[in-house]
Amino acid sequence: MLERSQWTDRLVLDKGQVFQQNHALRGQVMSDRTIINLNALQRNYKLGQAYANIRNLEFRTNQRLDIQSFKDYISIWGDLIKLGLDAEEKPRPSFPVDESYRNQKTALHYPKGDLLVLVAEAVYSAVAASLNQYVLDVGRDGYWATVHVVKGGTPNQVRAYIKKFQPVGVLMVGAIAVPWYQIDGDQFPCDLYYMDTNGTWQDADANGLFDGHSGDLNPEIWVGRIYTPTANGNDANLINNYFARNHKFRLGMLGHGRSALAYVDDDWTGFDDCGFDELFPASSITKYTNPATTDADLYKAEVNSMRSWVQLCAHSWPQGHALRVGDTNEYIQVPYFRDTNPPNAHFYNLFCCGPGKFTEDNYLAGWYIFDQSGGGTNLGLGAIASAKSGSMLFFEDFYRPMGQGKVIGDAFVDWWKARGPEHEDWERYWFYGLVLLGDPTLTWWKGAVPKPEQPQPGDVFDHWPRKMQFRWDPVNLDNVKYTLEVDAYGAVNGKWSEETNQSFLVYHDISGITLNHTFVGAQRGRWRVRANVDGTACSWSPWSYFQFTI
Repeated sequence: MLERSQWTDRLVLDKGQVFQQNHALRGQVMSDRTIINLNALQRNYKLGQAYANIRNLEFRTNQRLDIQSFKDYISIWGDLIKLGLDAEEKPRPSFPVDESYRNQKTALHYPKGDLLVLVAEAVYSAVAASLNQYVLDVGRDGYWATVHVVKGGTPNQVRAYIKKFQPVGVLMVGAIAVPWYQIDGDQFPCDLYYMDTNGTWQDADANGLFDGHSGDLNPEIWVGRIYTPTANGNDANLINNYFARNHKFRLGMLGHGRSALAYVDDDWTGFDDCGFDELFPASSITKYTNPATTDADLYKAEVNSMRSWVQLCAHSWPQGHALRVGDTNEYIQVPYFRDTNPPNAHFYNLFCCGPGKFTEDNYLAGWYIFDQSGGGTNLGLGAIASAKSGSMLFFEDFYRPMGQGKVIGDAFVDWWKARGPEHEDWERYWFYGLVLLGDPTLTWWKGAVPKPEQPQPGDVFDHWPRKMQFRWDPVNLDNVKYTLEVDAYGAVNGKWSEETNQSFLVYHDISGITLNHTFVGAQRGRWRVRANVDGTACSWSPWSYFQFTI
């Protein structure tokens, strides 16, 4: 950490800034580095020494660098935006009859609040079935999701529409209007505009790009993007494939892990494990920080292993990564992940320059979560990335909430709130391009779901006594125990017990993958099972139904 005398020697206020006594500036970009006054942050970080003096991210490529501008974006979407916003809420899909109690919006069954799914009109008809399944999936998690078909509209109009519903979060599917921000000529998408529903955003020169942000800066909601790297964000095939994998993940059918990879290139070796120990046991974290080791080939090999999270720290550009090897760079470009060997983790934090500029064709972060047909299966479902030359810092503020059980979207909001009530210029430089790609309602334990095997769904029994054995496929993680719930129709208030937020019978702390049970009566029953991993209660399996006739 820099001593106070070192800090004041290195800090010079920008033109127009007024120094005030007892006001401690938190940081400043100085040439190719950012100096951060940790004393002014009033938060303690394990990686504080690394944060105090950071090498700035920069675009590095072996190709011609042609960064998309706001003018380029408007040349594609300007005519549609000018039409104004046309939004239509679609009817919600119905749950199966045995879960029909979920068809009404109640605080009992939807404690997590409203989730808006905004989908571009251009792709809605082709992805409607996928969205209906998603509404049911998140409904079982406690979100009341509604699908809204959107055509045209400025970011201001879309933001006003969102505010009417006061959601906990928004999932934008396809090419929904993109707010842009500019800093010293750098132009980039800025989804913080949608997350911060009550702050004031300025466009001083009325050129369509925001250049100021004041008032209450903290975000109130999370926003996720399902914006494909092809077809200008509206590739229905990639969108449907994404939601199909999302659904499989929630059923425990897309693999699961409780591990992380921290792959840190030469300029940030002090990042160590990137704060992953706030989320996972140290024994499950693989880290590479040695400049002699962190080349492109090793990253390709490691990112091909199934893990929950990967954080890569490397200079990049919107379509590739540059990893330093001695005095040269080795490059990983879009065709490798898109056409040859897709990455195999579920979630990513890309401390990289520009791969999250989702408005660009073939933006690299998109190929971390979308899966083109052919080759292997991409397991990616979510990524934090930047649309400009910056990224996330203070990683502990992001991973800690997830370690406490929060989903990615809530953790991202917490990370922003930890930045405090005002954002200095260096923070806007680093953070305003951050975007959450994929489904914000996910986290690693949503995929650690046991699969019920016995009895089979729909089995009917006519034996007495009503002895039965439940059996399920295991969750292949260490330190796992299981909870199993049995329900009998009519045993609680004449209904399924969950309808009144009760449980009929629950077994806890099961070490194996079978349980012997005597069912209560000649009636329909159902059961489900969940894993508990070192105190983290993972998602329930779907209900599986059976019946006794005697």
